[in-house]
Amino acid sequence: MTWTDRAWERILPVYNKIINMPFNQELMKGTLSKETFKFYMSQDAYYLGEFGKALSTISGRLDELDHVLAFSEFATGAIVVERALHESYFKELGLPDEVRPSPSCLLYTNYIRNQAGMANVEKAVAAILPCFWIYKAVGDYIYSHQEEAGNPYKNWIDTYSGEEFAVAVSKAIEITNNLAEKASKKAQEDMFEAFEMASKLEWMFWDSAYKMEKWEI
Repeated sequence: MTWTDRAWERILPVYNKIINMPFNQELMKGTLSKETFKFYMSQDAYYLGEFGKALSTISGRLDELDHVLAFSEFATGAIVVERALHESYFKELGLPDEVRPSPSCLLYTNYIRNQAGMANVEKAVAAILPCFWIYKAVGDYIYSHQEEAGNPYKNWIDTYSGEEFAVAVSKAIEITNNLAEKASKKAQEDMFEAFEMASKLEWMFWDSAYKMEKWEI
């Protein structure tokens, strides 16, 4: 059993909560309110920018050339390829150019930026893996269970269940396993800790989007 197999087993209860949370169930049915999705997309746009910076930081800390190149491409994908989806929605939904992150979004982005720059590199990689892997799993789940042919969120569903994203996810999993194989038992446990924390923050991000979380002060 690979490190990522064991990691997924650990966060399976979190993943099941993510699948069954109102945001994703309503998105799957096409009944999610436009305002909720608009709020989510604005927060996700902010997240993607910070995620791209974290990926770029990690790229500069890796040793193997193919890992460096892969993370450099991931960073470009986060900022350019996936951002194209957001730009189409920005026009459609009228989202602002400047987005103030919600408390949960800021917590998540600060966590991955901190891990990317300060943690051992294998732990940093484990911390960003849930954003790849959980989004792919959610995209696949929604794609296979969607009920409405005219789902207004089809572009989002197709992006995260698509082949291009699947290739990036597979590569990220492969690199994580490669790093874990060379890591000590302590380092592997630190990786599990980061993977679990980031998975919980994924849940918080979606939950905060559904509640349209605002700063109270």
